[in-house]
Amino acid sequence: MKNTIKFLTVMALAMVIAPSYGQEEDIFELSLEELMDIDIYSVSKKAESLFEAPLSSSTLTKEEIYNAGATSIPEALRLVPGLIVREMTNGSYDIHLRGFDNINRYGDGTSSANQITLVMIDGRPVFNYNLGGTNWEALPVDLVDVERIEVVRGPSAPLYGPNAVAGVINIITKDVDGDGVVANANVSAGTDNTYIGGVRLGYQFNEKFSAQVSGNFQRRDRQDDEIFLYQQNAYGDPGNDNFETGVERNGVNLMLDYAVAEDFNIGVQTGLQRAEVVKPFTQNATTPFSQSVYESEYVNLAVNKGGLSGRFSYTTGFDDLNKGAAQVLLKYDYSIVDANLEYNWNLSDKISVRPGFSYQSAAYNNEDYVDLSQGTIGVFQGEQTVENIAGSLMADIEVTEKLRLVAGGRVDKFNSPDEAYFAYQFAATYDINDKNLIRAVVSKSNSGSFIGPNFLDVQLPPANLYYQGDKNLDLFQIQMFELGYRTKLSNKLELNIELFRQQAENTNALIVDIPQAPYTPGGDYFRYVNMPVESVQNGVTLSANYVPSTKVQLKPFVTFQKTESENLASSQSIFGLADLSDDENDQTPAVYGGFYLNVKATEKLTVNLNPYFMSEQNQYSFYDNVNPATTVGEIDSRLIVNAKVNYMINNHFNVYLNGRNLLGDEKAEFYGTDRTSMLLMAGASIKF
Repeated sequence: MKNTIKFLTVMALAMVIAPSYGQEEDIFELSLEELMDIDIYSVSKKAESLFEAPLSSSTLTKEEIYNAGATSIPEALRLVPGLIVREMTNGSYDIHLRGFDNINRYGDGTSSANQITLVMIDGRPVFNYNLGGTNWEALPVDLVDVERIEVVRGPSAPLYGPNAVAGVINIITKDVDGDGVVANANVSAGTDNTYIGGVRLGYQFNEKFSAQVSGNFQRRDRQDDEIFLYQQNAYGDPGNDNFETGVERNGVNLMLDYAVAEDFNIGVQTGLQRAEVVKPFTQNATTPFSQSVYESEYVNLAVNKGGLSGRFSYTTGFDDLNKGAAQVLLKYDYSIVDANLEYNWNLSDKISVRPGFSYQSAAYNNEDYVDLSQGTIGVFQGEQTVENIAGSLMADIEVTEKLRLVAGGRVDKFNSPDEAYFAYQFAATYDINDKNLIRAVVSKSNSGSFIGPNFLDVQLPPANLYYQGDKNLDLFQIQMFELGYRTKLSNKLELNIELFRQQAENTNALIVDIPQAPYTPGGDYFRYVNMPVESVQNGVTLSANYVPSTKVQLKPFVTFQKTESENLASSQSIFGLADLSDDENDQTPAVYGGFYLNVKATEKLTVNLNPYFMSEQNQYSFYDNVNPATTVGEIDSRLIVNAKVNYMINNHFNVYLNGRNLLGDEKAEFYGTDRTSMLLMAGASIKF
């Protein structure tokens, strides 16, 4: 509570400081409407004003990311309303859109990770189909590549397919925006052996053809010398240096763009990455931490001809989710095919429809890493594949000059479960006048199908432990109703209010469950089943954009929400479906948000302040069943103050000092993870 009051006080002071500074400077040369008229593509797959967009959405620009001093893409998301961003180790983050995290409570790290937000790079899904979710450390691109990040809050499967259950995060990369050679680079170094860098080179060969290549790296040591040990129920010496490095990653990308004609464009992107990270992920008997290795290569082809757009991507890679495990291996190779074709058909200047077709296939294979004669066992047997064929239809209708309706539906047919799922979205906006807009959204989306819950098949002798998946699990889904209001209170101030109610069901978990005969008597059987829990979330997000002068910009935002669950299994009965109760899902913080304050003190000197706040949380794990008295899941409220001072030496070269978590609070933000502390960095950037 104390930190909540402190955060709201700091936000109020920022609202006072910004206008008082701005009054001494020149008034904006451009109106707020012109400055705020940022286009967003991800809401309806066409460029439109962010103010007029029918869905809850935000755009984070490359300038805002740079000014704020974000050191990675996931950290930059702390600048976006409605996102819960927890740091687990130096540079490794857990990210949730509005919450619904760990509804069943008593699983392992995979249960707590976000499996219901679709992350894309230029519209290409970057998703793990083994257990669901996004391995942020394994993205091939980094901040040097980013033009902007677009976020759509709320179920969006009709537009982007399954896994866009809680919403969409679309990372848009840079184009070659000048003749001849363009280049930019950013390098920084700091405490805890933190080294971050990226370089991008592009060349415009002629008015039709351009190419660019980029590379990025990160090397970060953990900030905590100890790790949480289950046996001690406390932080202690890990006894080895395996957990010293928090994140080590590298990526390389090549992007080609060819304008065949005025309305005909072909783009090709390809690249590879390798990352090694220490973070909570898989259940083990020692600590929440696991060492994970990710390697991948991708190629993506995008074609746009008039209203027709198509994309084909192929990704192949290797994961080792528990490096060093002696018996049960979480090593596998994978290949993912993702293709879609859509046509934007303008029936008139007021009506357009967009039919679409898509196909996804994800094949995971561990046969090269399993050797029963050596006692190494895989979590699934051989190669397993999940497939999905889908058709969709969206309609955008301008009923009157003030009323706009957007409606869409999508049917996904999976091979496992062998069922079809229907997702829908209905949105309406009404322009009260040119300064006020109201909107309403009703939507429903489902997750995709994942390898782990479907094909888990492990037998551990001599203990006679059996773990089994279920190919007929119902897929997780969220239904949402949302009301929104946007207003331009003046030519300097814009306010956005979002009221939302969401209901989630069809979670799944591993529980003790004896299978149908035949089975081995005396064995312990764990099987994936759908849990009866249903969760309801009510909340409001408030955000503003205030630009009092050419020297100052302030963007505060805060979310208040409450999530409650019915038919929740208690800590003792998660291994069965008895003893169900109703309770609050307090793993999602009740209050979270921050603000972005950018002040141009002189023509060369810019100062940025961007704090982020989360109220207290209670996080849960399987370990709570073993030791109900543990307090490791009690997460205190956290006010994280970040600041950056940038000095422009000339039009091409900048140097800066960057501080993260300047209050120096050494607290964990996630169950049993590092007590992260202050990070101080110095760096330089160059652009031609």
